[in-house]
Amino acid sequence: MGSARYKDIADDLLRRIDAGEWQSGETLPPMEKLAEHYEASRNAVARAVGKLAKQGRLVSVPRRGTVVRPKHRKTVMRTDLVKRNTRHQRDGKDIAGGYSFPAAMGNELWTHHIKPDVRKAPIDDARLAHMLNVPVGETILRRLRVTGPEGEPAFQISTTWIHPRITTEIPDVEDPYGTGPGAWIDAIEASGHGPLEWLERRRVRMPTPDEAKLLLIPAELPVWEIVRISYSAKDENAVDVTQVIIPGDRMEEVSRLRRDESAQWPHRSDGPDGPRVAPTA
Repeated sequence: MGSARYKDIADDLLRRIDAGEWQSGETLPPMEKLAEHYEASRNAVARAVGKLAKQGRLVSVPRRGTVVRPKHRKTVMRTDLVKRNTRHQRDGKDIAGGYSFPAAMGNELWTHHIKPDVRKAPIDDARLAHMLNVPVGETILRRLRVTGPEGEPAFQISTTWIHPRITTEIPDVEDPYGTGPGAWIDAIEASGHGPLEWLERRRVRMPTPDEAKLLLIPAELPVWEIVRISYSAKDENAVDVTQVIIPGDRMEEVSRLRRDESAQWPHRSDGPDGPRVAPTA
């Protein structure tokens, strides 16, 4: 009987969540209060919360508590297509500015979950510093945004580091919203660096505590880390590097496979590396 108690508590908590007693993003009462309400042990309540966490309905956030996650969350199928960004508004009018990169396709208006944080900061990540070709620890301009569809937890954390030569040349990039939403990229291109070219590096890893907190995800849920490097058409050097962090359950990557010269059909008797050495099936 005792072992099933946590299941009853989990079912009732889910009922109360779906009934709207706690909205998405709100925090449940402390474990002790829930244990008192259900006349159960704290361990039983913790197991109930853990059950709902595995179902994706609750998440434990350090220094905050147990937070309700939405029942439905946007997911995307990510390709390699970059579009002009038309999701912005200014003075009630739709405007275009910057680009819509693959993880943020569509014309829905994404909201900021924190105020865009634009400041000079040390670039301590050796991997990112190497990609941008600046010394590790150098203080440079950082643009931090946490965005996603309205009414949902943040979809992504996007951190852009801009090369010092660009901030010297184009002061507009230091404005929190650029010269308009997304237009700080336009300012770089308009200053002679366009058209920019992009190279992406993608990997899956575990989130840091701060990333898990901002994205409202469990600490054990892997994230996608996408690093995009922008290269100048003027001198072919990197102008910025952007690190995007997306919960692993909110994105599926789709790639069209290409044939190498050696894999063309119909098959050739030799290849770019010389005569065939492997036997023909």
